[in-house]
Amino acid sequence: MTTVPVPVLLLAVALALVAVVLLWKVLVTAGLIGLAQWAVITQAENTTAVMVAVGVPAIVLAVLLRRATRAHHNRSFSRPPLYLRRQEATR
Repeated sequence: MTTVPVPVLLLAVALALVAVVLLWKVLVTAGLIGLAQWAVITQAENTTAVMVAVGVPAIVLAVLLRRATRAHHNRSFSRPPLYLRRQEATR
């Protein structure tokens, strides 16, 4: 079995720490959503409540991902924002 050199381990720990610092809001939000889902799934006997607890975050995530992917593709073909069109009309 080979051992990993100490500098490589320190680099991995530093990169993981930077990732946590930069993404802490996402990690906290994901943790809270997961905690709420776990609480509903383990405590609720109603299948509708379980479906809502699992489905609503999935739908919100799908909408946000769709928006994020469409924003990059349509920028070159989209019209300028409304405030720029108003400035052009008043010139």
